[in-house]
Amino acid sequence: MNKLKSLQYPWKIYLWLTLLILTVIDLAVLFDIRSAVGGRPYRFMIWNFFLAWLPAAAAVALDGLTLLRKGVLRTLLMAGMGLLWLFFYPNSAYLLTDLLHVFRTYDFDPTQRFWGDIGFWHQLLPMLLAALLGLLIAGAALYSVHKLVTRAYGRWTGAAFAAVVLLLSSFGVYMGRFVRWNSWDVVFDPLMLLRDMKALFADPEWVRHLMLFGGGMLVLQAGVYVVLYLFTKMNTGVEAVQQKGNGYEQG
Repeated sequence: MNKLKSLQYPWKIYLWLTLLILTVIDLAVLFDIRSAVGGRPYRFMIWNFFLAWLPAAAAVALDGLTLLRKGVLRTLLMAGMGLLWLFFYPNSAYLLTDLLHVFRTYDFDPTQRFWGDIGFWHQLLPMLLAALLGLLIAGAALYSVHKLVTRAYGRWTGAAFAAVVLLLSSFGVYMGRFVRWNSWDVVFDPLMLLRDMKALFADPEWVRHLMLFGGGMLVLQAGVYVVLYLFTKMNTGVEAVQQKGNGYEQG
């Protein structure tokens, strides 16, 4: 029980359940949207949300593996799960880029004040929620693994780990959106990834595009993560002050 408490349970369960409930509600709203011909243009969000939740599931699995007895088997399992977590991590923040589908799907006249049409907002708001959920799922998953790395290797190593993950995630989101990479390509088609990266970095215009988009994604992800991290520290600080105050009263 003490080990689970040190991993911040049951609060993590409450957090994941809250995000999961919001995800289900958002998907229900998106699935209810119909196109002009009667189709459901946002069905693909079911798959995208599934991929976005894989890093969260991997983060919970990593917490569970830390409860096992130390040994070679636990090390191997944690290394494998950690790599799986890293490969799928960009899928959470990737939901932010799905906002473009509102402007691709919604039939509007750019010469008119289309934003006055409630149908536009009926599509934009749930997709905005999906984008926010993606950033929150990513932030919570990173915080969970960041804490494990900090406990094992120290504060500065943990901070460097979080920074590298955010940088790689921004690159991954770019490649997923514009080059159409998939997380599983790392295993099933690594040569294709190497060819794409070689072509990318050989093209100055493509590199500029990557820097501008990737930089924006990095700022967004890092900003959300820092805010979430500071919130957790604020809560820890309040608890420390309360415990100190109780100590004075007892004295």
